[in-house]
Amino acid sequence: MNKRFNILTIVGLTLIIGLLPSCGGKPTNTNYDETAKLFAADKSISPVMDEAFNCFYNKTQRQLYPLYMSEQEAIDSLLELKVYLVFTTRKLTTNEENIIRNQQHNPRQQPLAYDGMALIVNRDNPDTLMLVDNFKKILKGDITTWRELYPESKLDTIRLVFDMPQAATVRFCTDSILGGEKMKTSGNIRAVDTAPDVINYVENHKDAIGIVGSIWLNDQRDTTNVTFKRNVTVMRVGTTPLNAVKPYQYYLATGEYPFIRTIWGICTDPRNSGTPRRFFNFCWNPGEEGQLLFGRAGLFPAWREYSLRDVVVK
Repeated sequence: MNKRFNILTIVGLTLIIGLLPSCGGKPTNTNYDETAKLFAADKSISPVMDEAFNCFYNKTQRQLYPLYMSEQEAIDSLLELKVYLVFTTRKLTTNEENIIRNQQHNPRQQPLAYDGMALIVNRDNPDTLMLVDNFKKILKGDITTWRELYPESKLDTIRLVFDMPQAATVRFCTDSILGGEKMKTSGNIRAVDTAPDVINYVENHKDAIGIVGSIWLNDQRDTTNVTFKRNVTVMRVGTTPLNAVKPYQYYLATGEYPFIRTIWGICTDPRNSGTPRRFFNFCWNPGEEGQLLFGRAGLFPAWREYSLRDVVVK
């Protein structure tokens, strides 16, 4: 009798364990299988996320589908259980974390890499130095013409252009550059749709300044990451003319470039072996190829060890 009971107990436990997801608890979302096929990300970091996923898929044959949108829309998708994985340029707020924990999920957040917010001008514009204080004044509307920066400039109004208004770029300018002060959002300051649109606008307007992640400007032909695309000019930025630099990978690593943002991965996948969790780990784990890939894209990886060497910048 006891033997039979023990055998039945073992069989029953085996069946129950077999029905649970491997390496994790049971997801609370009944649409887990559909939700786990997606990840959301801010449009401004789409090039590196596309490259990271392609590398991940080639290695694992696990499929995910990206949803590119504004940063806040991506985070809202996470809060609404539409996705289990997002890539943004900020961490969750305390309130957002509490919403997720109240849904019985545990948010995991990791910095993945550091990107420089580049200021770009038309190739025919000879004025390619921007002081941090002057750029703050442009954002607030206190400086509106090129002659206020360079008295001998032949250009008139400064046309400052961003990607979509709800994108991470605008928030970075408000929070990180202006320290929460109000930014001008009309007149000579305008928003287009995407980072490539910003670059195209600057190409076609001599008086424009565009602000985009340096990820969009990296010349893939140069493995040393000291060359930017030549259809626009990347400005040197600093607190003084003497310490002004471009957002090269080296200056991201040393912190000398003043406008640096962090790319974050945020995951709430309840299954340790789920595809969103696997991709999240692929992107931040120092032993995975994701960190190497961020370095090749011209960003500075958050976790991978790096060695510095001298190169010739022409």
